[in-house]
Amino acid sequence: MTRLLLCLLMLAPCLAAEATITSIFKEPVNGKITKLDVQGRLEVEVKGSEVPERVPLDEVEEVSFGFKGDERKPDEAPLRVYLVNGDILHGAPEDGPADDEEVFVLKGTRFGTLTINIQAVKRIEVVRNVQPNVLPELDAEADHDVAYFAADGNRPAQTDPSSELVRVVKDGIWLYNELIDEDNVAGNKFPWARMRGVVCYRGTYKPYDKLMAIATLRDGSVLSGVVKGWGEARLTIEHTVLKKEIVLDENALISVTMKNGRYVYLSDMEFSDQPEERPYYLPSDFKYDDYLFKVRKDQAQGGGPLSIRGKVYAKGLGVHAISRLSFDLNRGYKRFLADIGLDDSAVNLGSVEFKVYADGKLVYESGVLRRTSGVKSIDLEVLNVSRIVLEVTAADNADIQDRANWANAKLVR
Repeated sequence: MTRLLLCLLMLAPCLAAEATITSIFKEPVNGKITKLDVQGRLEVEVKGSEVPERVPLDEVEEVSFGFKGDERKPDEAPLRVYLVNGDILHGAPEDGPADDEEVFVLKGTRFGTLTINIQAVKRIEVVRNVQPNVLPELDAEADHDVAYFAADGNRPAQTDPSSELVRVVKDGIWLYNELIDEDNVAGNKFPWARMRGVVCYRGTYKPYDKLMAIATLRDGSVLSGVVKGWGEARLTIEHTVLKKEIVLDENALISVTMKNGRYVYLSDMEFSDQPEERPYYLPSDFKYDDYLFKVRKDQAQGGGPLSIRGKVYAKGLGVHAISRLSFDLNRGYKRFLADIGLDDSAVNLGSVEFKVYADGKLVYESGVLRRTSGVKSIDLEVLNVSRIVLEVTAADNADIQDRANWANAKLVR
């Protein structure tokens, strides 16, 4: 019996998980993905049918495996690493090759081991010392990295705005400050316990505009890339920043969201006007530039992933009531789709209403939604519409914890 259990455990990663494939042009398909065919279609083995279903990859909205997220343990994944394309990796640092200081190794609980060039790293946060996304983004005119140090004894938390990330190793981080270190180009080493994190200057990243998959892993990591293969319970992507193929077991995945297919996500579009966002009780000296709850693209207002009633979304807009966002459609789309609701990070006092306007006409209103409300799905015809406006208003309790999500908000071509 013991030998049989061991064999089953060894085979477990290779057993295909039951998947739900949601497409924008057909009913959801449930089954096991057997392959990606030469025509770019997912072939799905459906129980009770001898003929497989085939779903074109560029029509897929999401492939969901029904798994929940893991409880993340700082001992197993002490770092959050954000790449320049917005991907998030949770893992433990390892020592990289001795002859290449710009490369480090990150070991994750779900994606295995990845070798990362520090030029692909936008920020590193130490889980024990800082909450997600608390460290601010760099100013567009910055030309140095910024290191954030944790409080140490009687020494308060500190910042070094003139540092440069030199190397990441298993037990710490190397930083260089040209004003202090001068010819010591290796910089100085700081243990992880001393750090809150480092935010890196990397210039402007040009988003990838071809069909790609965004994989949300059970450990909270997000990896995106071009799908190179899918079958035998494994997804293979070519990462657009790391420039390498990554193989992910289906059992490690919560979902895979497709991007740049026959639709466009609003979070990848520019706003037609500056977002109109303000608190419920508007102070006389209100300045939008100082407002703390500006819209977040592909993130919830709390800084984490978009999540409604336990369902995690890779794409969408995280807003806080009161909010109005406008987008130019230029009569180029047929349908507008989204899942809406309060983010799971909101407390029970949160309550909002969602509204959609097409060329100034109110075409949808949700009624009052609370954190305990189920996810609502929107599917609106927008043929010949020039502009769409998404509005979230406060309902009860003013705007307390009114963190609202336009999850997977997209336009179908």
